[in-house]
Amino acid sequence: MKKNLSLSFAVLITLNLHAQTVVNDSVTMGAGYANQIWYSMQNGEVSQEPNNNWEIAFTTKLMGASALANTAQGVAVFMVPNTDLNGFSTLDTTGYLSWQMLRNSEITWNLGAFNQNMTVHPNYGWGTYDQVTHIVTGDSLFLVRTGFVAPYTFKKLWLIKKDVTGDWIFRFANLDNTNDVTDTVLLSNYSGKNFSYYSLTNQSELNREPTSDNWDLTFTRYTSDVTGIGFYNVTGVLGNVKILAAQANQIDVNTVDFINYQSQLDSNISIIGYDWKFFDGTAYVIEDSMVYFVKDNNGAIWQLQFTGFTSSIGKAVFNKKMLTNVGISDVTGSLVLASVFPNPSSGNSSLLVSSDKSENASFNIYNAVGELIMIQNATVHSGINSIGLNTESFENGIYFIKNSQEKNSAVLKLVIAR
Repeated sequence: MKKNLSLSFAVLITLNLHAQTVVNDSVTMGAGYANQIWYSMQNGEVSQEPNNNWEIAFTTKLMGASALANTAQGVAVFMVPNTDLNGFSTLDTTGYLSWQMLRNSEITWNLGAFNQNMTVHPNYGWGTYDQVTHIVTGDSLFLVRTGFVAPYTFKKLWLIKKDVTGDWIFRFANLDNTNDVTDTVLLSNYSGKNFSYYSLTNQSELNREPTSDNWDLTFTRYTSDVTGIGFYNVTGVLGNVKILAAQANQIDVNTVDFINYQSQLDSNISIIGYDWKFFDGTAYVIEDSMVYFVKDNNGAIWQLQFTGFTSSIGKAVFNKKMLTNVGISDVTGSLVLASVFPNPSSGNSSLLVSSDKSENASFNIYNAVGELIMIQNATVHSGINSIGLNTESFENGIYFIKNSQEKNSAVLKLVIAR
């Protein structure tokens, strides 16, 4: 039984040719992990900036109040106790090491160091939200210390307010009240970005990040609560605000199946983190039985495996593979082709399908010249389904799978190689 491909199907095949292709890539942060790198799973490295050119950062979300500190670059933030805003000019740092040191969350971008004492709305840690004016007004003073070792540089800081327009207004000065500066960072200058950044040292704002829609992961330095050590500066990978990720441990990287980890996809920004590598006393060693699954900004699912790390130049090497360019939870239609595995295959294969209801389904398999080779019928149920494909008798080559009941179905490529 043979059937030629329609023009629309041929176009769909062209759009899906790169699915399941393993791509080796790398990023280099530089000696001392000097640079932060923003990375797109689809397009590779987007941009990079020096890690140490800022001390504080402000969210651009109108409904947020997150303020970060660059703790991994020697910036330490202390909450000034037993004082109110009138104490700005007379701030006494005696005994400051006993004050609470604040750190950014490792779980979400919505809780920066300055939000650490946040309780419940309307208390955001550094200030309180007014439900009438929609302004967050600062009610706390902070001591900002910069430098990894003495002699340190100190600034006192008051986040005055986050205005209803999303603009941030703040005041900082040296401890002796010299260089007393009140500055404003305008939201309008950072359209599409997650954060605006500021250098207290240079008294200037920085537009460091690429547009949020253009990146998925950032390779950077950050402070982590390391088991057995405590808070420690690490080099690792954090996810963008919309990114979901899952970690698969102690697995065979060649046969690991996303379907077993799909329910573990999580918005925790440090799911990938730093522990895909460890130092054995001589060199860094890569965890070779670990992979990550990443749902990117466009809803595509990727498999990510680290294969190398050179600390002297801050180089991370990894393999990535797009499992599907259709987001499982973001598509329209009742039935979605998500992935086929193993791929390449030397025997039988399985088709991963997402459905929003129970129904009878039919899938067509074509060879490289458009001939219909097989029709696979199946009953699917609401959720993720794994459907066995009897491809053991197929000759070596490239095949294409589509939902025969849907005109504009996604098309998956299957490679048979023995």
